[in-house]
This record gives sequence, C-alpha cells and structure tokens, in this order.
Amino acid sequence: MKAFVKNAIAGLFFSALFLLVMSSPARAQVLAHSGDVAGYAGYVYISNMGDISNNHGIYGANGGYNVTPYITVLGEYNYVPLGTVLSDTFKTQLYGGGARFNFTPSKKIVPYAVFNVGGDRLTVSAGGSSASVNGYYFGFGGGASCYLGKNWGVRPEFRYIRTEYGEDIGSFNSVAMTGGIFYQWGGTGTKKK
Repeated sequence: MKAFVKNAIAGLFFSALFLLVMSSPARAQVLAHSGDVAGYAGYVYISNMGDISNNHGIYGANGGYNVTPYITVLGEYNYVPLGTVLSDTFKTQLYGGGARFNFTPSKKIVPYAVFNVGGDRLTVSAGGSSASVNGYYFGFGGGASCYLGKNWGVRPEFRYIRTEYGEDIGSFNSVAMTGGIFYQWGGTGTKKK
C-alpha cells in the first residue's frame, strides 16, 4: 500500500513537472470573472474503517467562479462507495464549498492550494432498507490546472480530508488523489491561443 502511494505521488509530481517545463513559455488562462466545471475520479485511503477496507474509489464534480485570477470559490460533490461488510453496503457523500488559491494564473500550468468544508452523509443499506448519519468534513491540499487548450485541461490533485460524525461513530482521516478534466468559460482579460 505504501509503495503504491509513493509511486502515485512520484508519478504525479514528474508528470506535472514535465508539463510545466514543456509549456512554461506559453501564457494562460485563469481569468477574473470566469467560471469552470470539472469532473474527476481517483483513489482515497481512509484510516480506521474497522471491518471495511481502507482503500476506495472516489468520484466527484465541482464548479468554480474565479473572483480574481488568484482566487476561485468552489462548490463540490464527492461520492465514495465504501463496500460491503456481511450484507451491509456502505457509502458516503460529501458536499460543500471552499476556495482555490492559484499561484501562477498567467501560466499554462497553474499550481494551486485548495481548502474545503461541508457536509457528509454516511449511508448503510441492508435488505432493502437504509439508515444514514450526517456529519461534516474539512480538507486541504493542492494540485495543478494544466491547460491543454484555450478553455480546457486536466487537473491532478492531492487532498487530506477529515470527517466527523459525532461520538457514536467518531472521525476518520483520509488521503485522496484524483485526476479530472475541467472546462472554463467567460472572464475578463486576454487569452493567448
């Protein structure tokens, strides 16, 4: 497991570095008052899950509004199927908002830091019935918006997520690595082709 995480992080780092070196002369794209949407998928490791496996897929989408080239406000939704123990199926859904801080908005590769907070709904289904528990989460991490065209690109991201459900269930720490595709429109400023 640890080797997989180290290899994945190294792969993301060298891929982002290669793209940065190859495209650094090109001007980019984060414009004030523009919007973007993204869909993504990846891998999440959740600690202390008891009988449930710690390794899961994560799928989600987010939308952002670039207030300035440096600051983006976000809304997001994530779905994590946690698997089945005996005949019980577990899943969690995270929904919330946050901010992305773009470090080099005038470049084709835009590294960023991201901070998020929101609600979490843990659901257990068994024999045609289900029960849910509501909690909250907060997270932070970073990634890069890598423009491959005038309005679109790919976005690798790494994030720490902490979920809290109260005394009965407790809290969980997670590490998520995702990759996605984004599309941006609108904005003020001049884009390079």
